[in-house]
Amino acid sequence: MDLAAVMLEVAARLRGIDGLRVHDNPGATRTPPAAIVLYPETLTFDGTYRRGMDRMSLPLSVVVGKVSDRSARNQLAAYCNGNGARSIKQTLESGAYTEFDELRVESIDFDYVTYEGALLVEAMFTLDIVGSGT
Repeated sequence: MDLAAVMLEVAARLRGIDGLRVHDNPGATRTPPAAIVLYPETLTFDGTYRRGMDRMSLPLSVVVGKVSDRSARNQLAAYCNGNGARSIKQTLESGAYTEFDELRVESIDFDYVTYEGALLVEAMFTLDIVGSGT
């Protein structure tokens, strides 16, 4: 799998979510609501014999509004739902990809991040991606 191509394709799929700013570059400015495709936590080669399969764990940061805003909670909930028009899981797991074979949204961790002096809510999605090693 080509790391850059995988990151671009994941970002392209997320652009189908109305109102979500999507960045395929981890250094991008995070103006909420924003999804940022980050560099992999792990990239494992040779999952099957002779370069048959590679696997990566790709983090996806979704940042919404201030912790104190109820609307931020509601917005984050829509992105974290298992289905629906704004569901990250449903959006990413639907349809075929060209740069890899399979994507599964494995988990979500929640945190707070400070951006431009404001404390924002963040959901960190872990994507399990499998593709050909050739």
